[in-house]
Amino acid sequence: MFDLKITNGLIIDGSGKAAFAGDIGIVKDKITAIGNLNDQDSVETVNANGNMVAPGFIDMHTHSDLSFKYDRRANSKLHSGVTTEVIGNCGICVAPVREENRQLLIDYLGTRLIGSIPVNLELPWTSFKEYLAWFDENPPSINLAPLLGQGAVRIAVMGFAKGMPNAAELKDMQQITDTAMSEGALGLSSGLVYLPGEYSSKEEIAELCKVMVPYQGFYSTHMRTESDGIMDAIDEALWIGGTAGVPVHISHLKLLSQNMLGKTDLVLERMAQAERSGIEVSYDIYPYTAGLTSLSACLPPWIFEGGVAKMIERLQDKSIRSRIRKEIAEGLPGWQNFVKSAGGWGKFFVSSVRSEENKHLEGKFIPEIGEMQGKDPYDAAFDLLIAENGRVQMNYYAMLEEDVMTFLQQPRAMIGSDAMSLSAEGTLSFGKPHPRAFGTPTRLLGRYVREKKILSFEEAVKKMTSLPAKRLGLKARGLIKEDYYADIVIFNPDTVQDKATYTDPKQYSQGIENVIVNGQVVVNHGLQKDVYAGKVLGR
Repeated sequence: MFDLKITNGLIIDGSGKAAFAGDIGIVKDKITAIGNLNDQDSVETVNANGNMVAPGFIDMHTHSDLSFKYDRRANSKLHSGVTTEVIGNCGICVAPVREENRQLLIDYLGTRLIGSIPVNLELPWTSFKEYLAWFDENPPSINLAPLLGQGAVRIAVMGFAKGMPNAAELKDMQQITDTAMSEGALGLSSGLVYLPGEYSSKEEIAELCKVMVPYQGFYSTHMRTESDGIMDAIDEALWIGGTAGVPVHISHLKLLSQNMLGKTDLVLERMAQAERSGIEVSYDIYPYTAGLTSLSACLPPWIFEGGVAKMIERLQDKSIRSRIRKEIAEGLPGWQNFVKSAGGWGKFFVSSVRSEENKHLEGKFIPEIGEMQGKDPYDAAFDLLIAENGRVQMNYYAMLEEDVMTFLQQPRAMIGSDAMSLSAEGTLSFGKPHPRAFGTPTRLLGRYVREKKILSFEEAVKKMTSLPAKRLGLKARGLIKEDYYADIVIFNPDTVQDKATYTDPKQYSQGIENVIVNGQVVVNHGLQKDVYAGKVLGR
């Protein structure tokens, strides 16, 4: 007898092969039978009613490292079919923690990770192992696949000090990396557009990546830039992977610069060259033409030296403001100049702030805020950062949909929301977040499969299931296959669609009928249950 049986489904198994009709039998947390199971009994049965039955979606790039500490339900992700989130991306993670630099890390996470979530941030752990154990003891509704963030490693050893580590510091960082890998990290991520990643050389990162070789880890990177210097940034990422002997995964691949729009062929050929030379290359992408970042990321890297408090102090100095204006306007080389590459402040609008005093600014563009306050856009941005202690999140319009579609169609492409799990109610319902937090997989299926037909359902599902599972090294996940874990999503191919918009983002997707995590039904006929079946999928 099965514990759970799914009947009358059109199965897309995640491999990319054509869908087929069949039933699925589940015992405990594993798939034990696939086929015609009409004659076999089950404690519980879910009738798929002819809808598509696929492996649960793996969100390859998220920032939910702390979301589940404040809300374990994973509402926005479950309602878009996600059963596993990859955390620890962009070099940003919340462990390990060195006591002497704990506050530096907390301040950093406030601007880079949790943004304007209305909480007092605490980290009740020290080691990577303790962090993962916290989720074992407080399981969320979905699975977590953890990466180790290079930024947290460097903060633990060097704080926000500029420059290369000395031999002792580098050895210390290698030891931290080795320990975290042994404790469950699946790979190492970097965020070279953010501090302290901006201070890190390719040689330093390659030395950390070499530590992962025995663990078969991979290097995931938010590259040095995604604008005019993107080709050099890709070369740096490939050099690191080739030097260390590890696969390279490029985070949220995009063309931001107005000078690079339409030049996807250059990027794809560079990756193809790397593959021909023996370097494994993959990437993730979100199916939107606008991005999200922190407002502070629009500032040159030297402003952060010494941490967030020093940044706020510097922003109050008129001479420093003048220097920042000049460097943004003229395009200081060597850093991700979001403002210049996107085409100016007029492309940026505030998605969320923390204080009630400034809530009325959410959804407004920076020049619009300046006009309201009788300031130019620079002073409006600087003053808002000071008022919010750096915790301001921004959406920005910069990409070309044709480029997004080209990147989506490539066989090495996976899907990542680049967003944390949020909710339409409760603590995680703050601000006006990027709609990708509520709709990434369903937007892919609705807009780009059903409407634009640039992918088949089978191809799209593979990009969200078996491809990321293979890249992550997850055992027995990412396929509907006997002896694999029963992470399953049932969706209606005719109605599946994102509903979240930039002006009204906190809307759950439609067409996701059932979601099963480790054999337990968490969403039943569109209604979420209080079931916390998620696991930490560490090494």
